[in-house]
Amino acid sequence: MNATIDEIILFAGGAFLAVWGFAKITERRKLLKNGVRVEGTVMENDYSGNGSSYYPVIRYVTLEKDWVTKKYDIGSSPPAFKEGETVRVIYSPDNNQQFIIDNWHSKLLAPVFIAIGIALIIGVVVYYILYQ
Repeated sequence: MNATIDEIILFAGGAFLAVWGFAKITERRKLLKNGVRVEGTVMENDYSGNGSSYYPVIRYVTLEKDWVTKKYDIGSSPPAFKEGETVRVIYSPDNNQQFIIDNWHSKLLAPVFIAIGIALIIGVVVYYILYQ
C-alpha cells in the first residue's frame, strides 16, 4: 500500500476514535446530570456481536415499573461482569432503553479512546512532516 494511503487511514482512524470518545463523554455527562439511577443485573455475556468481545445483557426495572433487558453497547474480552452480578445503571428518562453502566470502565473508556485517537493523529502528522 502507498504510504500516503496508510497515513490517511491512520489519520481517519484516529479522528474516528477521538470523535467516538467525545460522543461517549457527552452521553455520559448527560446521563449523569439527567438520568435515573437504578440497580441492574447481568443476565448473560453475549459473544455473538463481533466474535471478539463479550457484551453484557443487562436487565433493570425503571421507575415506571417497566422491565428493560438490553445488550450493552460496550464489550470486553474477557467479560467485564459475571452473570448474575448486580451493576449500577443510569438510564435516560426520555428513552429507558438508553443506558450506561456506572463503573470505572465507563468512566475511563472514552478518555482512553480520545487519547489513542489524538496520539494517532499526532503521530501521522509528525511522520508526514518528517518523512514527506
